[in-house]
Amino acid sequence: MYDTTSAIAIAASQLGYREGRTGTRYNNDQKYSDQLPGFAWSDSQPWCATFVQWCLWQTGVKVPEGARSASCATSATAYKRAGRFTEYPVVGAQVFFGAGGGTHTGLVERYDATYVYTIEGNTNDSGSAEGNGVYRKRRVRRDAYVYGYGIPYYTGKASSPDPKWNGREMSA
Repeated sequence: MYDTTSAIAIAASQLGYREGRTGTRYNNDQKYSDQLPGFAWSDSQPWCATFVQWCLWQTGVKVPEGARSASCATSATAYKRAGRFTEYPVVGAQVFFGAGGGTHTGLVERYDATYVYTIEGNTNDSGSAEGNGVYRKRRVRRDAYVYGYGIPYYTGKASSPDPKWNGREMSA
């Protein structure tokens, strides 16, 4: 099992990756579905959740049962059920956007008092939930679009403004 730095480094190594094209249109055809065991069926589908799960899988990071999913809402529900969900950013967490966390997702790189900085797949320069590649994004932490954060089982202690999680060992 690896720490947050490893997962963030893997995600950062993918910055600039773009999905396939059919003519002049992007088509959601990407490499992550084919490389993540059990996810080949999800190729050519929205792939933000698949990208996050690929990053975690590449580094051997475990997630709660049911959270390894191509569905943002399914992953958010699994983190909640496991008691590994918070409204505060956590470095390395899977951030969920939209109603019920089902619209879009990314990986938290860092945060400050105003913003959460993420690496997201299937987005674009404007931050769309249906984009064309892997980008760094800066999003307002307290925006209604930010649903919450799922915390994978990393080694090391959490970095978060959440008093319940800050400094807490994430592997348990």
